[in-house]
Amino acid sequence: MVRCPHCGYEGSGFKPLRDPWKFRFYVVMRLECPKCHGIFNHYSGVSPRGRRSEFTIRVKPVSY
Repeated sequence: MVRCPHCGYEGSGFKPLRDPWKFRFYVVMRLECPKCHGIFNHYSGVSPRGRRSEFTIRVKPVSY
């Protein structure tokens, strides 16, 4: 289950902001929270040793 690192919302309805991409053995998805509209990257994958790993990283908002 994905959890927003900004507000802690856990559930469904996260909006993908771009297509998923590969980073090493992870699949990375850039998501937007439906509650607070915070943007973050969600990493998930299985390591070469067979361990499942999943975490999120906040994305700093871009100011123009």
